Amino acid sequence: MKIKQLGLVSGVALATLVTAGAAQAALVVVPPGLNPGDQFRLVFVTSGTRNATSSNINDYNTFVTNQVTGSALATELTNAGFNLGTITWKAIGSTPTVAARDNTGTNPSSTGVPIYLIDGNRVANNNADLWDGSIQTAINRTQSDTVLNDRVWTGTNNSGLPEFNSIFTPGEFSLGGANPFSSLTNGQSNSTSLWVNDNITFGINSPLPLYGISSVLTVPTPAVSVPEPSSLLGLITLGGLMLGGAVSKARK
Repeated sequence: MKIKQLGLVSGVALATLVTAGAAQAALVVVPPGLNPGDQFRLVFVTSGTRNATSSNINDYNTFVTNQVTGSALATELTNAGFNLGTITWKAIGSTPTVAARDNTGTNPSSTGVPIYLIDGNRVANNNADLWDGSIQTAINRTQSDTVLNDRVWTGTNNSGLPEFNSIFTPGEFSLGGANPFSSLTNGQSNSTSLWVNDNITFGINSPLPLYGISSVLTVPTPAVSVPEPSSLLGLITLGGLMLGGAVSKARK
């Protein structure tokens, strides 16, 4: 009787152990509800940090791109059938001469496509929705599949333009801008209303993460689907119980 119980417990323990790993499942790079051929974009916040001293937007684009290279996000995109060589990444940030909405191709003058966090949750329905003052989901997931709640360099106002103060030269609070306080505009990755501009400036040399956004992606044909954690839980638990039963029978 004890052996039978031990077998059953072992099976459940195995199911629990494997499921714990499944609960921290891979990132979601093909959002739920999309079909092959549908277009969308992905956003994330970098796990790495840098200062905001450069006024060259390409420095920030390169930083974001390098964060993706070799990351869990890159692996998941490959597994889902995307060609990494065709995907470009841009920083959601403004310098004195380049607006975030132009750098990222999200200017409200064009409709754009739905934008999703890399966990499957929608951030914005389109370009206009991204720059209407708030987003649907906080951008707090990193390319390494971790959650990050921190200040983020943006240099941008709620409309996607370089942040400025009427007292100073326009753009002076954007990335690489110069002002008497040596501090620039940032957002908060744990907020949907203050995500790009929290109305508080931060020292230009401070190490902060940035937001990254992909170029327009098209759901591959056929789309590679990953089982939902709840479905996976049922299968693993059943398998664990069956294993436990097999062990108990073998000991009889």
